[in-house]
Amino acid sequence: MTADNQEPIVARPCMLVVHNDSHHAAVLARAFRRLGWDVYHARSGPETRRLARMLEPALVVMATDLEDESGWLTCEKLTREQPGVKVFLIGNTDEPRNYDFAAFVGAARLLDGRDSVQSLVEEVCGRPLPAAS
Repeated sequence: MTADNQEPIVARPCMLVVHNDSHHAAVLARAFRRLGWDVYHARSGPETRRLARMLEPALVVMATDLEDESGWLTCEKLTREQPGVKVFLIGNTDEPRNYDFAAFVGAARLLDGRDSVQSLVEEVCGRPLPAAS
């Protein structure tokens, strides 16, 4: 408690969910909010980089297929502009070379887009979602 008997304001960590499918982005955002993240949605590469400059997110979860430029290119630009941001790409993991390319563009990891939201959250945060209330 502060001197005026108010709860202190605790900043929540910030992240971006970048996906051109609004429904999938909303499901991911809801899952991360349940873990205490402030989540913002972007649909394109330029929008992602603009939000990242304004918000300085700790984490970005991004599809490899975006509306105007690939998530691969956006990841490379974003990690070059903001070296401290951790980017997880969601895409095709059937091709082994995609893992190498993810590392090349600066991604922390390439995740399979066919995995469940639960699996994606566990991969990104290292912990499962809490039970729904």
